[in-house]
Amino acid sequence: MKFRFVVCFSLFTFYASGQEKNLTYYYNQASEAYRAKAYPKFYEMIKEANLLHPYHQGILYQLGMAAALTGHKVEAIETLKKAILIDASFKLEGLADFNSIKDTPEFRSLLELQREWQRPIIHSDTAFVLHDRSLHTEGIDYDAASKTFYVGSIHKRKIVKVTALGVATDFCPEGIDGMTSIFGIKVDAKKNLLWACSSPMQEMKDYDSTARSAVFKFELSSGKLLEKIQRPKMEKDGVFGDLVLNKKGDVFVSDSQTNTIFIINEKTRHLEPFFTSPDFWNIQGLSFSDNEKFLFLSDYVKGIYRLELKTKTLTEVTCNLDVSLKGIDGLVYDDHALIAIQNGTNPRRVMRYILNADQDQIIKFDIIDRKHPAFNEPTLGVVAGKTFYYIANSQWGGYDNEHHIKPDNLLQDIVILQTKLH
Repeated sequence: MKFRFVVCFSLFTFYASGQEKNLTYYYNQASEAYRAKAYPKFYEMIKEANLLHPYHQGILYQLGMAAALTGHKVEAIETLKKAILIDASFKLEGLADFNSIKDTPEFRSLLELQREWQRPIIHSDTAFVLHDRSLHTEGIDYDAASKTFYVGSIHKRKIVKVTALGVATDFCPEGIDGMTSIFGIKVDAKKNLLWACSSPMQEMKDYDSTARSAVFKFELSSGKLLEKIQRPKMEKDGVFGDLVLNKKGDVFVSDSQTNTIFIINEKTRHLEPFFTSPDFWNIQGLSFSDNEKFLFLSDYVKGIYRLELKTKTLTEVTCNLDVSLKGIDGLVYDDHALIAIQNGTNPRRVMRYILNADQDQIIKFDIIDRKHPAFNEPTLGVVAGKTFYYIANSQWGGYDNEHHIKPDNLLQDIVILQTKLH
């Protein structure tokens, strides 16, 4: 979504005002030093910026450049690798700034790695297409009993259902009971329920800045609205990015603004904070392990975390492979692996990360899709049987500067892709 891109790619968007000032200061000092060819100072200042924001690909790239210019050759290769694994478009060849390392085997290997990550890989084909181009979709789920997909609309503030024959109809009316932009959707077939989380976004029809995020409970078979549970009023507004159910039917929601996981209290019927951590920068996707011992979370800036539900112990999932875990939006656990939709990388990609026995480290990865021609910001997905379905082109960029949706001829039909997993 657009908010995630601002957090991820804007150098100057940060979470604490003091850190924002320091980051801006060091970055500006580094830029001035580079222009003056004061390379030792360039290195010193950009290194300080990297300490404040070690995940920003632009800073990593410039740190690699500064390291090359000041004789720190090993550091140059290491940081440039981190940068291109996030954004493979950074220029490496033909720059005098890299003259000190350009003839080394390590730099040649880096160029090969960059070319590999720029290469398209396509394993998915089209499952179905929604021809309403102004829907602007984000969340998706599937009901196996009725063979029906449910897709949420950011712009039109509604949920659409799609039959096995590809026929799309409204599941609920637009903006019912003040419903705003739809993000995560989950079907609870056993209880005949559909849950959806929504948050007010400037891209939605009839935007209301006073509206609050909420979770909506529908009767699955009829589409009747059964309950609306609003987010509690807090100092900071929230954005509900994803929603997940455990086997009991408890509802967990991620708030990417306050980095809080909420849960619906069954007795009070209120949304209550369940867990947060200062380690979080921008939480998004949620998914339980098979035994529900762990809740996996994607942090759009930092990577993947594992929360042990019983003890509320948070562990960062590590990865020592040549891949970046940054920019993960949708996250789905499947067969001891995590399927990650990464729309915050360049190129965008959908990955399958295989976990170790303790489920705290990625030991292997498969690329499901990379640089797929249908991509226009893929978002969330669902595993149905042995097939993974996901939204390929949610089109967060389909608005003008005033957040008005563009004409249909500048938009695309909504494509849902599918790929076999086993």
